[in-house]
Amino acid sequence: MQTPIYQGLADSVEEMIRRGVYVTGNRMPSIRAFSQQRGVSVSTSVRTFHELERRGVVRAAPRSGYFAVVPDEAAELPAMGCTSHQPLPANSGSGVLKLLEAAHNPGVVDFAIARPAMDLVPSRELQRASRQVWSVDRQRSVTPAFPPGIEELRVLVAKQLAQAGCLISPDELIITQGCQAAIALALRLLTEPGDVVAVEAPTHYGILELLEQLGLQALPIPTDPAYGISMNALELACQQWPVKAFIVVPNFSNPLGYCMYDACKQRIVDVAKRYNVAVIEDDVLGELRENSQRPSPIKRWDEEGHVYYCGSITKTFGSSFRVGWLTVPQLQMQRAREIQYAYTVTVDMHAQLVVAKLLETASIGRLLNHASVTYNRRTALLARRVEDSFPTGTRISRPRGGYLLWIELPDAIDTSAVLDEALQEGVSFAPGKLFSIDRQFEHCLRLNACEFGTRTSEKALISLAKIIN
Repeated sequence: MQTPIYQGLADSVEEMIRRGVYVTGNRMPSIRAFSQQRGVSVSTSVRTFHELERRGVVRAAPRSGYFAVVPDEAAELPAMGCTSHQPLPANSGSGVLKLLEAAHNPGVVDFAIARPAMDLVPSRELQRASRQVWSVDRQRSVTPAFPPGIEELRVLVAKQLAQAGCLISPDELIITQGCQAAIALALRLLTEPGDVVAVEAPTHYGILELLEQLGLQALPIPTDPAYGISMNALELACQQWPVKAFIVVPNFSNPLGYCMYDACKQRIVDVAKRYNVAVIEDDVLGELRENSQRPSPIKRWDEEGHVYYCGSITKTFGSSFRVGWLTVPQLQMQRAREIQYAYTVTVDMHAQLVVAKLLETASIGRLLNHASVTYNRRTALLARRVEDSFPTGTRISRPRGGYLLWIELPDAIDTSAVLDEALQEGVSFAPGKLFSIDRQFEHCLRLNACEFGTRTSEKALISLAKIIN
């Protein structure tokens, strides 16, 4: 796959900074000057400097341009988690409910819940699609949609996956109520209570909640904030324990934000084949890429049905449309439909029809590109503000896509205790305790950068920094 032009330009500029051509504080060429020097468009220059911001080698100053930052002076990445000695019963605690309550409080600035920004949700397109469905398919839109879901949506999802390199038949897709429901369906299909499921460390708290509800044991696998899950640790876990499945978020992981290299994705498939372990792939943030090329899912390299791919529109088109999907081998589809019916009966027919109409829209790719660029910029801005205002020694992730930032605080600061005080000041975030079962991330936190940059959000971050300091 050819490297995008802006990434190649960013590589060359970063090398100049590392070699001392630019030192910390040096003003970089303006966007227009850079475009003329390199013979590229202004938009390519803008993306180049956004990428350099994400890498932490330049900073933007309001109305002043960009300035170089020596890489060694940028905040370090969070440390990699420790290896777990044995599987543990999943226990997510009750902390999530506190965050959900805060999210409904208009007096709280919410950095906690992983939801898209209202200004980047394609509301006009959703409204138009909903009107078309109601005017053309009104009678059908109020009828039940039993598993596996409506055919036209499954066909469109299969086409979308084909563009990402995954050859999936519509008959291998089942529509669910969002991505978490897809993961839950896969776990019910593949496991029994007491089984061992390997997960990333840290991992999304929604996954730990599912494991707890299903009576499963979690085996945390150390995960690097830059490269992803430790393949050696994963393979060793499969040798030592009867792992039934492992859940992985390869593209813009929640909460670390890394994007796994293709070679690692292929190796995951090889490990799954060698040890006969199912892979449950959560790709809900995969469309919010760092460039115009969407990263490939692990499913692309699966030829024997070991990978159960889970996707959704909730992190891109809005959380109110609870529509997701799961790939299931045809031999297991009947059982999957029975389980789906037993737990949810149907998935909203109107929502399925609207999403199908939306996926037919030619402008969706353009809208996703715009959202991705904006999220990257907002996340980079939040990272800079955290670096400037949080205690010395704070470590910050460098997400490759999406809109989530993982932060490791120094001196073992308990972020759950910080949250209680922050909520009194009208600020909410996700404490690290929620993202593991073995207490190793209690000094970490996750922030949602999707709407960062407003005066209100900047003020809220300053309040949070004061509490932490």
